[in-house]
Amino acid sequence: MLCLTLAQALACVWGLYSLGTGVDAYVQPPTFLGQLPQPIVPYTFRPTKVHLTSGTINNADALVQPSGPSERTGTFSSATLSPGSSVILDFSLDVGGYPVLDFAPITSASGQDATIRYTVSESLAALTPAEGDGFPFKGFAGARFRHEIIPVTPGGERWLGTAIQGGQRFILIEHISGTADVTLNEVGFEAATDVTPIENLPGSFNSSDEYLNALWKAGARTVQLGCASKGSFTPAWQVSAIGTLIQSKNVAVHAKSGSWGEIDFSLSLYIISGSIFTVVKGSQFAPDPGASEFFLILGDSGAGTFSRYSGASVDLPSGALTTGKWHDLKFSVRGESNSTMSVSIDGTNIGTIPYDNASSAGPFGFSAGNDTAIIVKNLLVQDTAGKTIYSNSLTSMSALQDFSTGTNHYGVCFDGAKRDRVIWAGDFSIFGPTIFYSTADIEAVAGSLLLFTGVQDAEGQISSAVLASVNPSEVPTNSWNTDNLYSYIYAVSSANAWYEWYQYTGDTRFLSKWWPAIKRDLAYGHSFLDNTTNLITLSSAAALDFDYYDGPMAGTHIGANAIFVWALRNMAIIADTLGDSVASEYRSTASKIEAAVNKRLFNKSYKAYALTEGNTTVGISQDGNSYAILSGIAGAANSPSSPKAIIEAMRSLNTPFGPLSFSNTTRQLPIVSPYASGFHTWAAFEAGMNDEAIELMRSVWKNQIDVNNPWYTDGTTGEPYRPLYSSQAHGWGSGPTWQLSRYVLGISPASPGYSTWSFAPRTANLTFANGRVPTPWGSIIASWEDKGSEFSMSITPPAGTNGTIVIPGAAKKKVTVNGMIVTAKGNLGLPRGVVSAGSEGGQYRVDVAGSSGPFIITSS
Repeated sequence: MLCLTLAQALACVWGLYSLGTGVDAYVQPPTFLGQLPQPIVPYTFRPTKVHLTSGTINNADALVQPSGPSERTGTFSSATLSPGSSVILDFSLDVGGYPVLDFAPITSASGQDATIRYTVSESLAALTPAEGDGFPFKGFAGARFRHEIIPVTPGGERWLGTAIQGGQRFILIEHISGTADVTLNEVGFEAATDVTPIENLPGSFNSSDEYLNALWKAGARTVQLGCASKGSFTPAWQVSAIGTLIQSKNVAVHAKSGSWGEIDFSLSLYIISGSIFTVVKGSQFAPDPGASEFFLILGDSGAGTFSRYSGASVDLPSGALTTGKWHDLKFSVRGESNSTMSVSIDGTNIGTIPYDNASSAGPFGFSAGNDTAIIVKNLLVQDTAGKTIYSNSLTSMSALQDFSTGTNHYGVCFDGAKRDRVIWAGDFSIFGPTIFYSTADIEAVAGSLLLFTGVQDAEGQISSAVLASVNPSEVPTNSWNTDNLYSYIYAVSSANAWYEWYQYTGDTRFLSKWWPAIKRDLAYGHSFLDNTTNLITLSSAAALDFDYYDGPMAGTHIGANAIFVWALRNMAIIADTLGDSVASEYRSTASKIEAAVNKRLFNKSYKAYALTEGNTTVGISQDGNSYAILSGIAGAANSPSSPKAIIEAMRSLNTPFGPLSFSNTTRQLPIVSPYASGFHTWAAFEAGMNDEAIELMRSVWKNQIDVNNPWYTDGTTGEPYRPLYSSQAHGWGSGPTWQLSRYVLGISPASPGYSTWSFAPRTANLTFANGRVPTPWGSIIASWEDKGSEFSMSITPPAGTNGTIVIPGAAKKKVTVNGMIVTAKGNLGLPRGVVSAGSEGGQYRVDVAGSSGPFIITSS
């Protein structure tokens, strides 16, 4: 099948386009994870301007070149850096991909040696030489750092990095050593994600408010940077018959080493260059190097050390570890508490290092440190009785699978192009709808759902955080890396992510395949229900939430209870569709929890739901109260309040930079979160408080779309929390994009997959809005305009679909459809395609069927 246009390409994706006949009848959109990949033309992002130069640089502006295909023809100017010089280049927006530096042959009379270092950063404020804005939080074993050193080849080369970098706007190029001048023909990043111009995306939004237009585009751009096609990731490890080559990468852990306790492990190590071999045993190794991270460091003159991060150190005997030679290493980890790690090199005992009360429980992994290249082979892991747990020669591709260091086998959407490149289930209630309304990258959504649902422990908990390069399984097991399983709220959120898939695609075939796993996850959620109180009570790691920096929030709190009710009700709808009688059980459990929440967790002083039961000093949470609205708890007949009143009570969280995630107490850090705020704006729209939702968008996200803001991210002072890890390129903060399309433009699925749709704008003091929404049937093109004396609407839906058009405030006005006046008195004389029309509350409703329109409506 040949897809000729963008609209036809989208239809091809959904399996609904028949060449020459269009859409004949509704069929379920297929799961297309096995479809033939689309051809990808290599594309390079290139700088838009020179921000700053230092030292002697000739023709720096030559590096400002148009982005486009990586293969170029024609003649281009070059820039020359003398020793000690540097240049900062600006890409004007966040970009992601593999760094590219095209070096001309060295012709300098002063020598042939030169070394270049690049450093990248999203913000100018964090562009520190040889550091940049931190390093990836955890996850895929790609770039360990935001900088890299490149010895320049005298003959010239187009150097393409093997470590992906993402979410950066600035790059600093420094000539750090050598006597030769270095001539650069090109600097850029070869894209690993979608590069479609925003205006050409399947979805679009435009309105009378330029701020909101920019905000929609920022979210769309963010999910572009956060999703990648199958096979986009270059393997972090390179396997050959000699062994596995690792160069300055993040620690890679064995995907199913989470249950490994006390172990002995051995391998052969060959240090090609550099000095650091890193070993991890235990879960505390992120976001910074942590208590379970150990280092063998080769020092000057044959000296060296064996040490633990921020812990003890022992010296190596002179010559015990050298470059250019194979060494046999053996490590032993002992003690579940008061743990220790010892090492021997080539049969010589080096010493033992304590964990200093940190636990050794958790995954096992290793890597090459900064500016280090190593080869490893013959890995053997045994328990203390000498029984083999794992063995791999590290000369076959199975090593990449076992340590999740290969390419991504599915399209994926990950946490952040910069931050960690991990698929977080909790993000998808925000992330997913943004994709459906903008990029329509359903391959990446489907791949992400498959990956986190395919990593499930024996208790049924679905992975909250899974690497894009993991090989999933349909068989639950407790052997998964413990870092895959983050928290109760995130695990339960995965069910809501599946609901968004069903709502926007209408697909049940893919859903049916994974339905048993989703049900197991809900059973895991139910296992925390106290049958005496009918409330969810959490402890330990299960009590973590998006605010990892606050640690676990043990007890009975609104967030866990409300999100479980929300998930149960969403899954009951899916169970009905699949003919599963468990739907009635889900609804019954949800009603019991709802009644208990309204009885025990509502606080009259706060006029909202308290963060935790029985504690009157911790205040309220933004996400928990939003979940209470979105789940229906706040609007229930037994509710002591109402959705509108809850939104009003949440104003107590407001700061000049948006509402705090939690009341400003000593329990939680006072932080503004675009993630929690995305649920807040969602709840405000659902409560009918449209102006409130728009004002929240103006306060929370104002810094993120200000190109002159050096940080791009929000905090209570306008600067980010943990600036070296915060990132604008983070899909969980993209809520305004899909909400502007769904509520302000007004297009939403009235039934799963848009076989019936709704066009019901929330004008929110705007004078017009127009846009495009991709659906399985084709695009919906819609617009509305408020001229004061007349309100007009236009929609062109896909053929074969039915829909409802709601004209706001038009109940007592004259309404026309395609130039014909319509009334509420029956269906006689209605325009073609209109099946009914009439007043409904203060609005006017027009139902249409089967026709592709367009329908042009006016009220006056």
